[in-house]
Amino acid sequence: MDIKFDQVGYTYQAGTPLAAVGLQDVSFTIHGGDYTAIIGQTGSGKSTLLQHLNALLKPSTGTVTVGDRVITSKTSNKNLRPLRQKVGMVFQFAESQLFESTVERDVAFGPQNFGVSQDEAFALAAQSVERVGLPADVLQKSPFDLSGGQMRRVAIAGVLAMQPEVLVLDEPTAGLDPRGRREMMTLFARLHAEGKTVVLVTHQMDDVADYADKVLVMDEGKLVANTTPAGLFQNPDWLLAHHLGLPKTTNFARSLQNRGFQFDRLPIREDELVAILKQQLGGQQHE
Repeated sequence: MDIKFDQVGYTYQAGTPLAAVGLQDVSFTIHGGDYTAIIGQTGSGKSTLLQHLNALLKPSTGTVTVGDRVITSKTSNKNLRPLRQKVGMVFQFAESQLFESTVERDVAFGPQNFGVSQDEAFALAAQSVERVGLPADVLQKSPFDLSGGQMRRVAIAGVLAMQPEVLVLDEPTAGLDPRGRREMMTLFARLHAEGKTVVLVTHQMDDVADYADKVLVMDEGKLVANTTPAGLFQNPDWLLAHHLGLPKTTNFARSLQNRGFQFDRLPIREDELVAILKQQLGGQQHE
C-alpha cells in the first residue's frame, strides 16, 4: 500500500489571528515495503506530517492518498476507521497510553474497538506480545508492574494487534538506554523484513544510516530533501545549515580525511568504513 502526498499544505487554526503554517506544498510517495526516515529540527513539521498519514489531520490544501483512499480538506471523518487500522501509529512515550488492568486486555483493546471478537482479540494479543519479544506470562500482569522498556513493547504490541500494513514510529526510542534503544530498533528492522512499511521520525542519525532506505528532511514545514541516507550524508555542510548532524561513522570518516585518508564517498555505516579502511591499508602494505 502506497502513501502519496500531493502539494499538501496544513494551517493550524486557519482563519483566526492565531493561524500558523504547519506544512507547505509537501509532495512525496512512500511505497509499500519502504523503510522511510523523517528528520528535521524541532518545529520543522515532522509531527504534523505524521498525523496526516492516517488522517488524524486532514490537509488544508492538496491531497493525501493512502492506498485507494484520497483525503482532502473536505473528507468526512466518517468511515476513516479502516484507514486508521491500516496505518498504525506508535507515538513518542507510547507507554503513557496504557490503561487496562492487564497486558492482555490492553493489547486486545484496539482489535476489539475495530469489531474483532474478544476471543480473536485475545489471540491477536498473544501473538503480538510474542512478536515484540515479551514472554507469554506478561499477558496476565498489569502493564504498570513492568519495566519502562517492557511497557513500551506492550504499547507497540497493541498497535501490531490491529494488523496494520504501515507502522508509523514517532521517536520510538526516546528515553531508552542504549541497550533498550538497540533492541527496539532491531524489532522494527525485523518487522520491516517481514513486510511492514515503516515510517520513522527520529533525531538519531545513526538509526537513519543503519536502517532506513529513504529519508525525508523537513524544515519550516517544507520538504527540503527526498533522498537516500547514503546520498544525504555526503553533504555535511548542507546538513549543518539545516541544524542536523551526521552518523558517528561519517563523523569519524571526516576526521580521517583530515589526516590524509581519501574516500570516494563518505561511509555512513560502520561495516562500510571497516571495508574501506581494510582495502586502503591492505593496499599500502602491498606497495
